[in-house]
Amino acid sequence: MNNVSELALSYLQRYNCQIFEDYKTVLREACEIHPPPHGMAWYGNLYRQLARQSEWFVNSLITNSAEEGTGARGVWQFSQRIENQDFAELVRNHSIDESRHSKMFAALLNILFPSQIDADLWAKLQTFSPEYYPHQHPPIEIPTPDQIMDEKLVMDEIIQINLLEIRALILQLLLRPVLQAYAKPEDLPKITQMSDVLIYDETKHIEYSAYCIGKYIEAGHESWVREMMIYRQQTINEMFLEGVELENSVGKTVLTTQ
Repeated sequence: MNNVSELALSYLQRYNCQIFEDYKTVLREACEIHPPPHGMAWYGNLYRQLARQSEWFVNSLITNSAEEGTGARGVWQFSQRIENQDFAELVRNHSIDESRHSKMFAALLNILFPSQIDADLWAKLQTFSPEYYPHQHPPIEIPTPDQIMDEKLVMDEIIQINLLEIRALILQLLLRPVLQAYAKPEDLPKITQMSDVLIYDETKHIEYSAYCIGKYIEAGHESWVREMMIYRQQTINEMFLEGVELENSVGKTVLTTQ
């Protein structure tokens, strides 16, 4: 069994997430056929080696703050093109989480490396998050016929979200001990609590996207989902190993889907 799929499924179980058995089957198969690099020992070793360099780690926190904010905007726009409003609401909730994560990475940076944040950098960090909240966000619009994204394109995006969120969970697990190592003793409880929230949120993102995938399988699209899960696991592996420099991508919890 592949350790990435099993780790993801174990966290889903830990948080009492209800997952379709058919989803578990296709996830396991995709990870067996195209083993994710982020589940391999060398990947974790490389991350820990790079994270020992405080400059690299500071830059990785800044990058994550920026990309979570960009991701929040992109995910919200995606939600506005989904005809299935149950799925669209789940995607909107994901967008709100990513907006909050952008601010959390900025806060982590400020707690751990306050001397490295001047007024200009702090002002820039504040622009990354779109400031989406459950009570404050762009208007929810039901898409018109010409705005609706094709059903299979929607599911392709959700499959990519699912596999990328599994990678994000693993990065959060790698990040946690590094955050704790850099933290001052008085900041350790707060840092740990923030890490707990990030890990929980990534797991819930896996859950909702797995739910959508499972419902699509249930509607009679098992063969298509299986083929697309396998293909997208391959393309995601390639994005992080070939499409960008490994040193620059290994610490990123977000990468835009293609």
